[in-house]
Amino acid sequence: MRYLCSVFKKFSSFNALFILLSTCIFLIVAYKSELKFISMYTSDVDYVRFVSSYGDGEYDYHKRIVDSYYDKRKKWQTSNLGSILFQNLTRESHIETKEKRTFVVLIWKYWKWLVNRHVNNFSSKRLNDPLSDCSVKNCKFTGNDEEISSADAVVVHIQRGVFPDVKKRNPKQRWIFLSDESPVHAFSMAKSRPNLADLANVFNWSMTYSDSDVPVPYGRTIPLQKPILSGITEDSLSTLVPYWKIKRKDVLATILISNCGVSRRMDYLHLLEEHLAVDVYGKCSLDHKESCPGHFRADCNLVSQYLFYLVFENSQCDEYLTEKSFQHAYSKGAIPVIMGPKVEVCQELLPPGSFLHVDSYDSVEHLASDMMKISKDSKLLLSYHRWRNDFDVVNEHGYFGSKSYHLCRICEALNYNDEGEKVYDENSLRLFFDEALLCR
Repeated sequence: MRYLCSVFKKFSSFNALFILLSTCIFLIVAYKSELKFISMYTSDVDYVRFVSSYGDGEYDYHKRIVDSYYDKRKKWQTSNLGSILFQNLTRESHIETKEKRTFVVLIWKYWKWLVNRHVNNFSSKRLNDPLSDCSVKNCKFTGNDEEISSADAVVVHIQRGVFPDVKKRNPKQRWIFLSDESPVHAFSMAKSRPNLADLANVFNWSMTYSDSDVPVPYGRTIPLQKPILSGITEDSLSTLVPYWKIKRKDVLATILISNCGVSRRMDYLHLLEEHLAVDVYGKCSLDHKESCPGHFRADCNLVSQYLFYLVFENSQCDEYLTEKSFQHAYSKGAIPVIMGPKVEVCQELLPPGSFLHVDSYDSVEHLASDMMKISKDSKLLLSYHRWRNDFDVVNEHGYFGSKSYHLCRICEALNYNDEGEKVYDENSLRLFFDEALLCR
């Protein structure tokens, strides 16, 4: 159809133009009954898709949308493990003989603190195997700092700004810096922010939520092998949306927030509340402070009642998307309204056509107006959930009852990543910790 219309430019004759125009109109009318019109709205651009009402057409669409999603990530320069997690590379491409050995991994100094989240999920009753769902099992984790010279890998959690004082390093080891926070808060528990020059040539691998040697994102978007539904209707699509039947129309949006010290997001929230009813939970709430007392230690099902979840991150840094998107929005059947990374970054990380972004609106009032418009139009509302037929979203952070995959990813990296020598100099460290470079 597009080809026929494009050849208009090649003809100067009015008769030829008239004939081709008539042909286009005839084809549209003739095949209209066999086409299903689906309107999808992204965070910054409205676009239209034509999907065949037949099963084969749905599979064709699925392949196109998945291929398009992976195309956005082709430019990523990542580790072997990163390619497996984000670029659809198979694990078999990197499995050699490493599984025949056992890697000893030292979680330096803070093992007892980190095990609470990454092994026990904040419950003393849980004795979880961190490698139970992992693709490899050949790792032993220890908190015995006396093994620092013999361990295959040494993981240093940097938030407290304390680092091992080792005079003579084992050259065969991998020293890995671990940070779950944005550059703004990477050293938030330290007495003073360390100088990156002092950390140069210390670490061999990075382990962060972003594209790193050992990627540990809070969550991931995973394309499905095939679409769930062969033909989509409003009723069938609604069955894919969690908690669809209990969604409220009186209060459209919610947020769970306990750090009230970030003025940017608190100011925006208060402005939004002038135009739209928002239920606020957590310590920053006026009337729901105790509604979710467990906060990140236990799930908060109260947020599942809402059509929108306000994903207002504590900092606006590249790739910094936390459990707010994956746990509180997508897993609860809500449309995320994002204040965080730029729109184009979110499009690389999140399901296509699934979110709103504050950067896409020239005022809070316009955002509120759009949210109300979406809530009143069931077709438009469900278009933001169209992705659920082709993608899944997984939580991997260890908060709110989810399973942490941090230790699994370390073991996978030791098995799959290149064994060549690597060290982070000062400039390389800036790619993870320089606020001016990575944040707005």
